[in-house]
Amino acid sequence: MQRRRPAHVVLSSALAAAVATVMAPQAMADPVSTLTSAVDTVRSASQCPPLQSDPLVVRAAQMATQQTSDYVSHRSAAVPFTDPMPALKTIGYTGKTALLVSGYGTSETDAVHGVLLEARDLIPNCSYTQYGVSSTRDDGGFNLANLVLAAP
Repeated sequence: MQRRRPAHVVLSSALAAAVATVMAPQAMADPVSTLTSAVDTVRSASQCPPLQSDPLVVRAAQMATQQTSDYVSHRSAAVPFTDPMPALKTIGYTGKTALLVSGYGTSETDAVHGVLLEARDLIPNCSYTQYGVSSTRDDGGFNLANLVLAAP
């Protein structure tokens, strides 16, 4: 009889695999693809169905990235939002709940790693079924990555 590994061991292994994927050298990798792959890897280790990308949720992640970039670069005095629901409602999303998880650093790897560390307990939550990601490298030299998890 084969013993099943506890869920926290499986999820820890998935997080380690996702981080290893992010940290592997990639020639001109697309930051959004890197973050998407990492989130999908962590989610696949859970007993939940895969997350589905939603255009409105992606748009909210892009809005969060733009607002944060503008604020950090002193192009805007408006403090970036931390709750994506008002932005989602403004653009027509009818879901019940959503969370924004951000990461930043001097490299794309650091930014994506930050998102994965902050969202490691959220990504396997089956109540979230949709997601959107966004990433940018600001003129100031920092990398920013955002993940929005949503429940319709």
